Amino acid sequence: MRKIIVERLLDSRKTSGALPSIREMARSFGASPQTVQKALVDLVGMGEIHVLERKGAFWGKEPVPARLEPQAQSRERDALERLGTDLRRGVFHPLRALPARKELSVLYGVSLRKIGQFLNDLVASGSLERHGRSFRLPAPALRQSQGSVLVAVRCDESGRILLETEREIDFMKSVRREAAERDLRVHVVGCHEGVQGIRLLDPAGSQTEIGHLSGVPIGVIVSTWLVRDPHSLLAALRRLGLPISVWWEHAVADFRVPRHGRSPVAAFNLSFGAAPGRAVGGRMVAEGFRSIAWISPYHGNDWSRARLSGLREAIAKSDVALVECVDDRFHSRWHMDEISQGHKGGAKLLRKVLAGFLDRGELQGVPAWVVVNDQAAVELLGLLKERGMARPRILSFDATSDSESYRFDSFEFHTEGMVRRMLHHLFQPTALLGDRQTVQEMVGRLLLRG
Repeated sequence: MRKIIVERLLDSRKTSGALPSIREMARSFGASPQTVQKALVDLVGMGEIHVLERKGAFWGKEPVPARLEPQAQSRERDALERLGTDLRRGVFHPLRALPARKELSVLYGVSLRKIGQFLNDLVASGSLERHGRSFRLPAPALRQSQGSVLVAVRCDESGRILLETEREIDFMKSVRREAAERDLRVHVVGCHEGVQGIRLLDPAGSQTEIGHLSGVPIGVIVSTWLVRDPHSLLAALRRLGLPISVWWEHAVADFRVPRHGRSPVAAFNLSFGAAPGRAVGGRMVAEGFRSIAWISPYHGNDWSRARLSGLREAIAKSDVALVECVDDRFHSRWHMDEISQGHKGGAKLLRKVLAGFLDRGELQGVPAWVVVNDQAAVELLGLLKERGMARPRILSFDATSDSESYRFDSFEFHTEGMVRRMLHHLFQPTALLGDRQTVQEMVGRLLLRG
């Protein structure tokens, strides 16, 4: 397939100009992005194309600028920072070797020598291991079949695990799948927040006896999804003295590592931050939209404000006009349910807020609407149909089954990649890529369905 891609690209070659993006070519050729990347490496070696950092691949040889040493050095630093960021964000599988240095050189637009120096520095710091001519993240010291991992997720007072959203279900499926690949036992511990504080419960609703679990416990994976007091939960789990990997589903600025205790803690951010907004905004600019709208009935939450911040950043240097329709009284759909004393009341409140946006008339004539999540997007589409209004281009976040059913674009958060990084930290708690005081942001992607 790699040779076929090279041949097809050569058949369509031009004297100058950009090639499509790797993801677009992968979709066009029916191949994986990795196969397309290798084909581009071949074309670079043949002198047919060149790669410019952050701009993509272009036909012909790269023009050599005169006396641009400072810019070249800045470009190298930036490229190596991007490689380090990709290592932290789960772009590369922790159980497999990194791409060859030649491929990394092409992908990041720096010399083989610089890539080699950077990889060797990571080996010296203990963040990578060298195996012959390849590099990979450090292998676990414990034979995996001996180990077990504790997974702490919220439960009710009877010990029943609460999995009420697709993302929570995807998280648990990813944990089971990745643990099975490593031959690890999984023990799920329920975390209940009540008047007595945080309690760790077994399936019968009794206090969990961690010491009675089978296998050698290597660490704890904990979800803070809808946990009101995540710091109390972490304090309870740190008494176990095991490494902890946290799915931090709260504002990044709220995370803090306790100064005392034996448990090394690393936090991973799946959906907070500005990166998803930047990805969606960049797509809108690339498609040539002159105006877009941001719609959020949950703008009281940090993740909504962060996504809008990323969207603004992506369009800042373009002539794209942005219409903002937000309501900062509410944090989430669950917050609406609480205020309205039930799911039905929360649904009515959501419809009321979205209908208010439509009544204001600011959205009229705006061809593309970016909605804060799939749930709000589906409700908005229902209101448009009831009112007989034309459907605009819809882009959203979460990539749930709703975005597939209603066929609109949505940003997918890479749950499986996060779980891989979490497990890697449990095995190698001293080899964390990045500052332990910060939350590690995971990579995601925009799924195009429209």
